[in-house]
Amino acid sequence: MEFRFRDIPVIDGHIHFTDPDQMGNILSIANTVPMAQVNLLSTPRPGGINQNPAVMSAKLRQPQMVYISGGLDYAQVLGEGWSQIDPMALFRNPDAATLQALADQWSDVDPAAMSENLGQQIRAFRAIGFDGLKLIESKPTSRKVLPLPLDAPHYEGMWAALEDLEMPVIWHVADPEEFWDEDQAPDWAKQHGWFYGDGTFPTKEALYTEVDNVLARHPGLQVVFAHFYFLSADLARAGHFLDTNPNVCLDLTPGNEMITNFTRNFDAARDFFVAYQDRLVYGTDIATRGLDTQAGMARALGTAWAVRMYLETTGTFAAPGVLAHWRVPDLQGFRGFGLRDDLLAKIYCTNFQRLYGSEPAELDRTAALEELARMASVLDTAGGDGTNPARLVSQMMSG
Repeated sequence: MEFRFRDIPVIDGHIHFTDPDQMGNILSIANTVPMAQVNLLSTPRPGGINQNPAVMSAKLRQPQMVYISGGLDYAQVLGEGWSQIDPMALFRNPDAATLQALADQWSDVDPAAMSENLGQQIRAFRAIGFDGLKLIESKPTSRKVLPLPLDAPHYEGMWAALEDLEMPVIWHVADPEEFWDEDQAPDWAKQHGWFYGDGTFPTKEALYTEVDNVLARHPGLQVVFAHFYFLSADLARAGHFLDTNPNVCLDLTPGNEMITNFTRNFDAARDFFVAYQDRLVYGTDIATRGLDTQAGMARALGTAWAVRMYLETTGTFAAPGVLAHWRVPDLQGFRGFGLRDDLLAKIYCTNFQRLYGSEPAELDRTAALEELARMASVLDTAGGDGTNPARLVSQMMSG
């Protein structure tokens, strides 16, 4: 792979950052791809709270470079039941008894109290210096752990606060449609627990209906739907969705299917990018977990390379070896759009800045330390494996 790309400022709007020790590897990737700024995402963490301490530590170290999007704290709502979940066992090998016990706990949650609490969390994020919110709650596996639909009254305070503060949210909704079809779902997806056709997961259309309900109630929401809203195989529907909801965007973080679908329907896909050039946001979905290994770093760089290739270059190119699962037998390779510099500047930078601001919000150290102390106390009470990321980041921030 040769990392020779157009000289245009790039903001990666979608990087999962779980480990404070991995900022050096993010900087290495940023120098290689390259990119000028990053949006680091936190998600709720069963068995803990979320990855907010990690992203706060990154903003502390690189305040001009790092935007941060927080993850919600469900321990404030569910109590110890949330902090004692084994996330990997639940996501990949869900135990029916555990799921039922968790569902029973959720059924006891008061909708009005949860709504108020989540609204307060959003306002606290803004006070600390978070730039946005990340939602993974509409990924089907996450719905096993968080069984409340996002259009339920429990989330109303969150949506109202986001709309009032004009705070953007990156929202993962659904997954590739083939994951609901046992014959089409790839083996690697099944190994991750991403086959959803057994009747225990919401349908893709049910998840889209939740979104429609939320946007109808809160038309001022500024939402970036991750992974092209998993509509890369239905460009007409994607265009209608954007036309109907003028405040939303789609990000270009690739699954295995996205660039394949664009290549199969190349002319229509390229026309879509030209027509909706103001509504598309660059991102890679790089995750810091595993970046300290050669394979993990190669996978991250290969993903960034592939996204830049299909946006900037013309002709056909193959997915790098570390992304072999992207390859399909009926395609010789992927085709690049070769977009003009002015379109690329919007997709790479200015569309993101329109939502998040031209510079990252300043981290309020006092407010951040107060939140870290609260989280550290909760994690101490929950026990777990003895690690306390909130306390570690607090100590770093105080040093």
